[in-house]
Amino acid sequence: MRRSVFVLTIVSLLLGLSTFGKPAWVIAQKSQPKQVSTLVAIVSRIEGDEGRGTLDAVVLIQNGKLRQPYPEYNEAAMRKFAGEYFAAGRKYRVMFGGGEVGSATIKAFDMGCNNIHATAALEDNGKIPGHLSALVTNSDSLGRKPSSRRAPTDAERAAMNSLVTQIYRSHGATRAVLRSVVTTNLTATDLNGDAKLELIGSYTAESKTKARKDLLLIAEPAGKTFKPELVKFQAYKLPPEGFDSAIDFVDQLDIDGDGVAEVFVQQHGFDAYGYSIYKKIVGRWREVYSTSGDAC
Repeated sequence: MRRSVFVLTIVSLLLGLSTFGKPAWVIAQKSQPKQVSTLVAIVSRIEGDEGRGTLDAVVLIQNGKLRQPYPEYNEAAMRKFAGEYFAAGRKYRVMFGGGEVGSATIKAFDMGCNNIHATAALEDNGKIPGHLSALVTNSDSLGRKPSSRRAPTDAERAAMNSLVTQIYRSHGATRAVLRSVVTTNLTATDLNGDAKLELIGSYTAESKTKARKDLLLIAEPAGKTFKPELVKFQAYKLPPEGFDSAIDFVDQLDIDGDGVAEVFVQQHGFDAYGYSIYKKIVGRWREVYSTSGDAC
């Protein structure tokens, strides 16, 4: 009886080994495909070349967490990232206004000052105006709804201008400052899928003494007018070099599947720029992520 048990034990152990003498669970573990994180990047058309764009990696989404694509000032890590995500021939879905509008196919990548930029063949079916940027992703699930982004109507623009004037006045803006306010971007887009489009605007004002007052504003419909949801106001003096800190709306995309799109912005800096993501949490817009774009 003991001899039978011993033989059965040896047979069981042999069956649990591969032909190379390794346990079967090790083979199964090694054969599992590598899980690729979801990348969201920003694509901007190359001036004078309708068919090409440049890509900046913004965020990796891993198990619901927002992660930096690679550590700053680490060329080895940057090149490793580029070898995986910016390899020639890699194809991405292009998002504009929260929905898919085309594709971007990587052609090559090169090093910036402390960043990596990829060039790509861009096919957007004429949906992205030349002066605007969009988002790209390798995810098959993000952006599975119609694109919702357009220029504001005259009535929407007038309502937004009135709201902007009120906000600037509340921050002590004089009439001279109000006359200098410039709209750098104003977009109508549906952030929560209710078919009522929010307005997102970026504004700057500059005095003769180089005093700046910049505004990023998200406003939602309130009857025939709009009410502010996010007011990001900055007052500062331009440095002698002239670099400003304005924040510009880039695009929107629901990256966590909660039904409300996150808002992607670009912030200017001292010979640099960066990106941030805003999310609506318990009724309030909050900055939940930021990363550098390039800094020389």
